[in-house]
Amino acid sequence: MTSHSEPHPTPARSTARPEPEYARPGEIFAGAAGHYAASRPPYPDALIDRLEAFVHRFPGGRVLDLGTGPGVIALALAARGIPVTAVDPSTDMLDEGRRQADQLRIRGIEWTEGSSYALPPVKDVCLTIIGDAFHWMVPRAATLASLDRLIVRDGAVALLSRRWHGEPKLPWEPVLRRVRERHLGTDLAAGPSGEPSRREAGTHEQILAASPFPHTHKESTDYELRLSVDQLVAWQFSHAQTSVAALGDRREAYEADLRRELLALEPAGVLQTPSRAHLLIAARTPWSSLPGGRAR
Repeated sequence: MTSHSEPHPTPARSTARPEPEYARPGEIFAGAAGHYAASRPPYPDALIDRLEAFVHRFPGGRVLDLGTGPGVIALALAARGIPVTAVDPSTDMLDEGRRQADQLRIRGIEWTEGSSYALPPVKDVCLTIIGDAFHWMVPRAATLASLDRLIVRDGAVALLSRRWHGEPKLPWEPVLRRVRERHLGTDLAAGPSGEPSRREAGTHEQILAASPFPHTHKESTDYELRLSVDQLVAWQFSHAQTSVAALGDRREAYEADLRRELLALEPAGVLQTPSRAHLLIAARTPWSSLPGGRAR
């Protein structure tokens, strides 16, 4: 695992107007919860270990898993005895998370309906984790300003990602894009409501640099991504733009086309490639000044 901390950069002044909030965030992932839980691989243990180590600096501290979905991160941390408030605007996602927790006999999670636009009044939040969901929380600057009022002193925001934006594409991504555009075009909707997907200017690092959490520390770990064709198809159904609800009566043709092209790419039906997951922790003060904050 590699790690590095970034000095506090001078944020570039942006003239771009912030993207508006989503009108109905709870509907974006309608019908996707089961596919999400069944298809998306877990985050590497090395990054969950790092999150656990950070939280242990705050006796009695609580984690806010914002945009939890079906609770992939919340379940991993609660299984280690960390109290978590798991927040999502989708009641379907929260219900799936509760089902997973019951099945795994994991306790210690408060499943709460809410969003970056309506944060619940959680106390003693030492760490807010956002797993592959920050791009949905537009305008991101407003989300961070709200979290600044919630997170305790010396606490942080953590962005967790299976792959960071801008990294080389996975071998099968051209197939996914080609089939998606063939059936849905290039102007994708955020779920079945038809509301356009937002494309807010600025990288996550740039948004953080201009926020109350400008000091960042990034850790990365390599892992092997191995998926069956069935799992990769289900993964597409877990996306807002290609969920079963968003596809509607195009679902059958889309799925047949996607399976045909994936099997042409990999006739054995198993897709495998090295990948890299990332954890970006952002704090109000330099990382080295936090308790135990020096990079290992």
